[in-house]
Amino acid sequence: MSDSFREIPSISPGRTSGLRMTARTMRSGPSSVALLLIFFSLTIPALRAQTTAKQLESHALALEKDGNAQGALAAWEKAAALDPKSAGIQDHIGFLLAVLNRSDEAIPHFLHALELDRHFAPAHFHLGIAYVMQRDPNRGIPELQAAVDAVPNNFDHRFYLGRALNDTAHYREALVQLRAATALNATNAEAWNQLGLALQNTGSDAVAVEAYGRAVKLDPANLDARNNYGFMLVNTGHAEDGVQQFEQILRADPANTMARVNIGFANLQKGDLSGAESQFRNVISRTSESAIAHYDLGVTLKLKDQLDAASAELKRALELDPNLEEAHYTLGVIYWQSGDFEQAASEMKTAVSLNPKDPEANLMLGSALNKEGDLDGAELALQSAIRLDPSNPGPYNTLGEVLKHKGDSEGSQRAFAAGAHATEKKNRELGKMLQKKP
Repeated sequence: MSDSFREIPSISPGRTSGLRMTARTMRSGPSSVALLLIFFSLTIPALRAQTTAKQLESHALALEKDGNAQGALAAWEKAAALDPKSAGIQDHIGFLLAVLNRSDEAIPHFLHALELDRHFAPAHFHLGIAYVMQRDPNRGIPELQAAVDAVPNNFDHRFYLGRALNDTAHYREALVQLRAATALNATNAEAWNQLGLALQNTGSDAVAVEAYGRAVKLDPANLDARNNYGFMLVNTGHAEDGVQQFEQILRADPANTMARVNIGFANLQKGDLSGAESQFRNVISRTSESAIAHYDLGVTLKLKDQLDAASAELKRALELDPNLEEAHYTLGVIYWQSGDFEQAASEMKTAVSLNPKDPEANLMLGSALNKEGDLDGAELALQSAIRLDPSNPGPYNTLGEVLKHKGDSEGSQRAFAAGAHATEKKNRELGKMLQKKP
């Protein structure tokens, strides 16, 4: 049940050159069979009703076990007529409607079950899954949380809540749920894969590699986990090991575009720009509509100082995916390097609108606006950059210039002093790292 919980995390391994790389994952959609298995894994409280209703319930459960969803639904509906106050029966009806792809009809039954028993965990869980499958995580996540609160030691409750939180970029909250899920069931490969995703996006790269590795070991056929594992191996300086993972994916699925793209990324990490360019062009020849491949080719060409060609590839990437924040950022950097500060500011504004928590995009936006003479806008963007990454000296120093131009000499001096302090701190940290090297 993976596609209802989207996973396209962004990775930024090194941005000093204004380049961004993104993790690429392969997801499959939720299936009715998987939902049915989840349903049977939950503990449904005993249903209290008349003897005839109980007979119908037994018959319905037998039909469910045989995979006869339509027959089971009819039996549950008859049971509901005899026992209209049973939350469990309403939940069964809703679940089977969802299995039969009638989710709009299913949701009212889950809601009715909760009207009958607001603490009924299976109804909260199934309602949450139904909302998430309808791309409505704002309603789905609270229901999944209610299921966890009611039955905290249920693996499915923890896992699907963690997955939904990952899909909405609430990675720190997802960590709590996915750590609990893997503690409850250490043999579920996808739980380790999702835990790796949460760790990766909270800066715990080494532990993320371990989690992805466990996922692959538990389920070697999980290409999504293997792709994530390979990407993080590359991203943590083990490019050759990562390439081995991508090659295994291609042996299982020769048409897999992301594995080919990530081999190109591995070449970039190794500094093999010609090999990276060749790989990305090969992907584009196979799949010309891949925004990521055009973006990565643009990054490669930028590193080769072919700025016009790089701009063309980045613009093509944005035609295919206007929400690709990294492409807006990198294109903005190229405009900056070319002295076109107006266009640089425009691209950085878009990048910030897509990812307001990106400190470097805010810094570049503030710098471009400063060049354009928009001192108020520059000040706001630079303050955001400082708030998001107080350790970077860059925004302090640019803010000092902006405040000086605005006539705020005291504020300017404070900003320059803070920048000097941040620089000194970074130098001390670098010195300590160098002392540790043999």
